[in-house]
Amino acid sequence: MHFEVPKAKTFKEFGGEYLMIVISILTALALEQGFEALHHRHLAHEAAQKMNAELRSTVAEVDKALENNEKKRQQLHQVRDQLGAGLRAKTSDAELMKRYGQEWAEMMRLDLDTPTLHREAWEAAVANQSVTWLPREKLENYAGAYGAIRDTSNFAYNGALIVLDMPRLMDTFSNAQMGTANPQDIYRLVSRMAAAYDNLDDNLKSLNKVLKKVIDENDDAHVAKSGS
Repeated sequence: MHFEVPKAKTFKEFGGEYLMIVISILTALALEQGFEALHHRHLAHEAAQKMNAELRSTVAEVDKALENNEKKRQQLHQVRDQLGAGLRAKTSDAELMKRYGQEWAEMMRLDLDTPTLHREAWEAAVANQSVTWLPREKLENYAGAYGAIRDTSNFAYNGALIVLDMPRLMDTFSNAQMGTANPQDIYRLVSRMAAAYDNLDDNLKSLNKVLKKVIDENDDAHVAKSGS
């Protein structure tokens, strides 16, 4: 920043020139702060747009996964109910295992759809600090949305794997292929598989509810701002 030393000969002239210098400095600082604030708002707006797009993409992927999982989930519940009814009716093991080979084995093929839950836009906004220039309410909404994504990734997926108990699952399928499994083993297996689908899908539905709420609130805020 450049300014000239006052060259006035009288105190009055000096005061006037000094005042002009002060005003010039304050104006320059105000302009600098204004440009910086405008730049920050632009970065925050850009970050919000990217996060909105990422959240919409995640919702679409979760919806697709839920749609794919629903058919398999219904099949597993059907197998569990039919096999359970056979066990309660004291149907012979040979008959139930025959039905397993002819009907239920294909329905019990593991095809769990676990969508990728992206956090790249949020992490980039945190890294370049553009989230700090968002309005507080908006920042809290995004933080809640991405916190839900993190929790779903950490707990829902791991929970599904724990419920499935993959080593035991593979052992039971192997025993069925070798003809050494019994209907009780198959019932326990299909019950774990159905529970894994139920657990994952319930968590994905809860996640989408949170994400859709944040997206809707952001859209409402944008409409309100545009109309004002």
